Amino acid sequence: MKSILKISLDDIKYNWNLMNTSSNGKAAAVVKANAYGMGMIEVASALLESGCNYFYVANIFEGLKLRKKFNSNKISIAIFEGYLAGNEKIYSENNLIPVLNNIEQLKRLKNFSKEALKQKVIINIDTGMNRLGLSEKERDFLINNKDLLNNVKIDYIMSHLSNAQENENEINLLQLNELKKFSKNFPNIKVSFANSHGIKLGSNFCFDQTRPGIGLYGIDTFGKNFNFSSKELKFPLKLYAPIIQIKKVNAGEKVSYGGIDTLKRSSILATIAVGYADGWLRLLKSNSVFLIENEKCKIVGNITMDSFILDITDVKKNKLKEGDHICLLDNSNIGHLLKNNNIISYELLTLMGDRLYRQY
Repeated sequence: MKSILKISLDDIKYNWNLMNTSSNGKAAAVVKANAYGMGMIEVASALLESGCNYFYVANIFEGLKLRKKFNSNKISIAIFEGYLAGNEKIYSENNLIPVLNNIEQLKRLKNFSKEALKQKVIINIDTGMNRLGLSEKERDFLINNKDLLNNVKIDYIMSHLSNAQENENEINLLQLNELKKFSKNFPNIKVSFANSHGIKLGSNFCFDQTRPGIGLYGIDTFGKNFNFSSKELKFPLKLYAPIIQIKKVNAGEKVSYGGIDTLKRSSILATIAVGYADGWLRLLKSNSVFLIENEKCKIVGNITMDSFILDITDVKKNKLKEGDHICLLDNSNIGHLLKNNNIISYELLTLMGDRLYRQY
């Protein structure tokens, strides 16, 4: 039997529209990692209906998949990984926008062919994350050698916030000032900066484009609901998993691999067809408490690759049977699942595997 991930595209569109309003109508959408596990093609199609026409993905393979679906020149697809050697022709032939992360990538673009210069690019500068983007030395070099940008179609100058989820973190302002300092040397080029959390930092961070990602799913890093314009974003998914066996087990019996749990009472145990191969990680056990018929049911034994065992002893007799689906994840418990578990919402969503049937 299939586990089902029910996804409301209307809720995702609602979330994007609220963030777009807070972005002065200039929101793009980050749909990398299969749209954070929700389905890149389906999510992008829904957002296109809402007016979003600029998408960011992680690598060229995601970009090609998206371009195959949306072949229109009206849809912009930008790729974070950079203008890597060997991919030059793929970018130019498929109208994909490379994010240039260093001076060498800019030079590679100019050396490839005049045809390549017809495509748009994004210049990424590192303002403090020390991940991708032009270093301070490279930024100074570009300012002093602006001729390198001659005939290059630059769509945006961008950077990425490292601490946007912390509203009062002074690093946010330091990064903002670094970006302003650099971009003022190129006053005719638009700027893209804020992610989902960054939009909430205020209009100074929004510039000419924002790039919401996790906010599309209504939650922040730790599974708490976002609020924009005094309205709460919606968590658009529910995960249901089937019961594949129910059995009575006597007190004193051990459960699952290694017998890590011993039953203190005679129990009714249900085997649930979701495991760590589906993204339900072993470390989620302590916080995996499910409310069934107003009774709290906990996992006993390990979470295994394909399943875990749930104690349903306190659920009314004959209320559950093999084949029934129980709700494992929705807006009511995602924050609790993540709490004190050293896992963030990005991980939980993107780890949801292909075995989960996505129902839109």
